[in-house]
Amino acid sequence: MIVTMAFAAGRTEQKRQSFFMLEIVQIPAGPLMTNAFLVVDPSTSETMIVDAPPDSDALIDAEVTARALKPVLLLITHGHWDHIEDTAAVRDRYEIPVLVHQLDSKMLENPGERGFPAVNADRLLADGDTVELGEHSFAVMHTPGHCPGQISLYHAPSKTLLGGDTLFPNGYGRVDIPGASEADTLRSLERLLDLPDDVTVYPGHGTTTSIGRERGWMEHVVASKQLFS
Repeated sequence: MIVTMAFAAGRTEQKRQSFFMLEIVQIPAGPLMTNAFLVVDPSTSETMIVDAPPDSDALIDAEVTARALKPVLLLITHGHWDHIEDTAAVRDRYEIPVLVHQLDSKMLENPGERGFPAVNADRLLADGDTVELGEHSFAVMHTPGHCPGQISLYHAPSKTLLGGDTLFPNGYGRVDIPGASEADTLRSLERLLDLPDDVTVYPGHGTTTSIGRERGWMEHVVASKQLFS
């Protein structure tokens, strides 16, 4: 099921309050129902694609075509196969740059036994970088734990976080797989606690949540320094 969400962000310009909209389209795809997202600036139709799960290329293009969108970049939240398998297909279809954290670029370059096409990223991201979509600026937060190069993308004006597998409703990305780290997960959760309660979280799997909705268990986990058993 493809879900469309819209939000408004306010700004003051020349002592006048104006509003602009961003739209987020959620596209689950692949055997693990991994979410790809289209982040759309309706004023220009410029679109940032977030993640490229298996079998997502055609689904993404159907939405792009139906809405007459203009993809301008593909951002990868982390390098696990279920988030990147259609990266080459999406990149080639729209001839757009691929952005990924520097620690996960090798996962794009070396797909391993999955055998999907390798990709060399066009831009390597680091904590504190910004990603631009028209006049909108998204802050790159390095939130490792589930994966060494996992990032979350924060749009402060609309209080929106595209978090990959950093945070889910009632949980976080698995830490019992190669490259995962319980200590890094705890640090990433602690960092997310600095965000306001009304930040909406768009996760790599499942439905949206908010920092406030998850704050209780997050605070307990961080204070106890103990993840769920």
